[in-house]
Amino acid sequence: MAQGNFGCGWTAPTALLNMAGDRPVYSPRAARFLPGGGYGEDVLVAGGLAGDGGRDELVGHARAVGAEAARRALRRRAARLAQLPTRAEPPPSAVPPPSAAVPGEGAVAIPELPVGEHPALFRGRTHGMVDFSEDVSSKDIQAAAREGYDSVELVKRYTTSTMGPAQGKLETVNTVAVLAEATGRSIADTGTTTWRPVHVPVTLGALAGRIFEPVRYSPMQPWHASHGAAPLVAGQWIRPEHYGDPAAEVRAVRERVGIIDVTPIGKLDLRGPDVPKLLNLLYVNKWSKLGIGRVRYGVMCAEDGVVFDDGVTGRLGEDHYLMSTTSSGAGAVWEWVENWLQTEHPEWRVHVTPVTTAYASINVAGPKSRELLGRLTDVDLSPEAFEYMHVRTGRVAGVDDCVLWRIGFTGELSYELHTPAGYGPHVWEALLEHGADLGVAPFGVEAQRVLRLEKGHLIVGQDTDGLTRAYSAGLDWAVKLDKPDFVGRPELAWQHERDQANPTGSRLVGLAMVDPSVVPEEASQIVVDGHRIVGRITSSRRSPTLGRAVCLAQLDVSLSAPGTEVTVRLRDGNEARARVSEHLAAVDPDGERQRVGSSGPVGPCREFTVPAPASPIVLAPLRATGQVTLTDQSALAKVLVRAAVNGPVGTALGTRFGRAARDADGSLVVGSAPGEWLVLGERAGAAVELAARLSGLEELVSVVDVTQGRALLRLTGPRAAALLAKVCAIDLADDVTPDGAALSTSTAKLVTGLVRDDMDGVPSYLLHCERSSGQYLGDALLDAGAEFGITTAG
Repeated sequence: MAQGNFGCGWTAPTALLNMAGDRPVYSPRAARFLPGGGYGEDVLVAGGLAGDGGRDELVGHARAVGAEAARRALRRRAARLAQLPTRAEPPPSAVPPPSAAVPGEGAVAIPELPVGEHPALFRGRTHGMVDFSEDVSSKDIQAAAREGYDSVELVKRYTTSTMGPAQGKLETVNTVAVLAEATGRSIADTGTTTWRPVHVPVTLGALAGRIFEPVRYSPMQPWHASHGAAPLVAGQWIRPEHYGDPAAEVRAVRERVGIIDVTPIGKLDLRGPDVPKLLNLLYVNKWSKLGIGRVRYGVMCAEDGVVFDDGVTGRLGEDHYLMSTTSSGAGAVWEWVENWLQTEHPEWRVHVTPVTTAYASINVAGPKSRELLGRLTDVDLSPEAFEYMHVRTGRVAGVDDCVLWRIGFTGELSYELHTPAGYGPHVWEALLEHGADLGVAPFGVEAQRVLRLEKGHLIVGQDTDGLTRAYSAGLDWAVKLDKPDFVGRPELAWQHERDQANPTGSRLVGLAMVDPSVVPEEASQIVVDGHRIVGRITSSRRSPTLGRAVCLAQLDVSLSAPGTEVTVRLRDGNEARARVSEHLAAVDPDGERQRVGSSGPVGPCREFTVPAPASPIVLAPLRATGQVTLTDQSALAKVLVRAAVNGPVGTALGTRFGRAARDADGSLVVGSAPGEWLVLGERAGAAVELAARLSGLEELVSVVDVTQGRALLRLTGPRAAALLAKVCAIDLADDVTPDGAALSTSTAKLVTGLVRDDMDGVPSYLLHCERSSGQYLGDALLDAGAEFGITTAG
């Protein structure tokens, strides 16, 4: 009501109803806004917002509304539960949607509340304040109307009335009434502003919640940390940047032999007869004739022809391939591959399994790398038997099922080893031990960057950007426009035709500084006429091999011819001259170093005692008296099975999507996704047994051993669900996530598989994630469990 020369209005706050889709209706008789009825059946109105009345009337109305709300909520919950795949009973074929759980049989009668009369007192005889939060007066509102801001939404923004901390709870009706008076309209015709969440201010801290930053570690990270490696944060990965002297590490690789941990390289296991079709679609080059045992470099482009990722793919068997991606692009490429398979070519017979952390990856590089590796493997490493860009599988340091690629990112004779992840530390230390007399040394990411730069190998995302098409990246040799189709082909064909007639844009070139002592910083601009930018330095380092700077640059095509001199604007404002090189490679442009023989003997393979595989998790021993226990069960065998949805394989495994059940031999079979099962058990060799058991049931069945690629934790105890509620948003109520439920969720911002597997009636949950994040997940659960007195085991 108005009082004196300022008003505080008379209304019931309808903001929450408005956020539910309602438009309030003005009642001149009551001089306030009432609900308009535009909200859905899942919203009920109670109390003074619904009307007036005495205490008994309001209490009776509230009780009726509460009873009806509970009835509707229970019906909606029942409808939702019937649709959940995690329930013990399979969902019925026809389930009414949750929205069907509306008033009907058994509805509670809600009495009507009277709406009393009230005088319309919004402004006194003089002008006064309307919005105390924003210091807006009735004069301000009338002035806004005179200037043409005669809509309540425009007045709100022009005067900021209702935009302060009160958010219209006090001042909305007065604002509308004063505007209606100024424009000669009724309050009903003027209407209200639009309310938006949140109704009550929320602190940024509450919105942010607990701070979770997932971290990923290589199996060899403990060794790196204990040997003085400088940690490098590369996305979520912690990698060794160097071990004290990057230049010495470069020289060790060029002159002797070095090893680097390249576990973060993305790896996808591809199986099925249509894999060549997939590769031909996604890569710009050809793949139909890739032979078994061969490896090929490939470039992926987006649909606009922009370079998306690169890597090598090897053919391990008739229908079995292993694809590698950049470290930063592993997740994106997996999604990219699945997107094309699921949306464009669901008929293709291809199964894709991410195995990035199932392998510990080590690159052995240098002129003595063949001699070193020959001491650890029985694979024939002779140049004739194992040529450049080939792949072999075999035993390394006594570890079976290793994949060996002969490739050369560093520009030296090198082999990339992919060994089951739990044995990574053993193979790493064996390489150092048995290569000591050869001068073997570990090298980090910084030395690798220098080595690849000397060789002229680009890095996607550094030497390219979001506009760099394949031709601009110097990948003309890889683009095969004579293929009928591939992703990005129309744009690349256009770029090729345009450049044939009138070359434009930029090209990736090698640069040599005229003054060898100058090492320009990356992102330094290349200019002409003192100010016009024609390019930029994308990669730059001082080369220990050449004793001068080596650079890659994106440069205007008109200046990209070898021998052209350009000006580089340095960070301090000075300028330096540089010359375009004939090749991207500054060291060994013809690739002779990658094909050298061995100066010393190769082999024979030595004897090795193979230790038990290392666990990805180290749990600090805790012996509290709480009611939750965390156990590391990563040593369990884990086998991923892919087959048709609702096919014979699913019947044989006896578990559907969303559920987990024990097999006859005690293995836990988890329906982790439609057409995908994770089998957990005690027995080694489970993958071989499963493959034999399921072979022939369907045309395409993939059985992949991911034992070394997944970390597995068990959380058991009466308070286990309460602990998980702190790090996971899934409803863990017994009727939503009962015993045997299986689902994928986010735990502490980490993608996690969650299986409820109660033990003797005690709630118990299995949580599994990529091996590299296992330690992070364990630490997050221990932190969240501190208040529950969590204990550890295993």
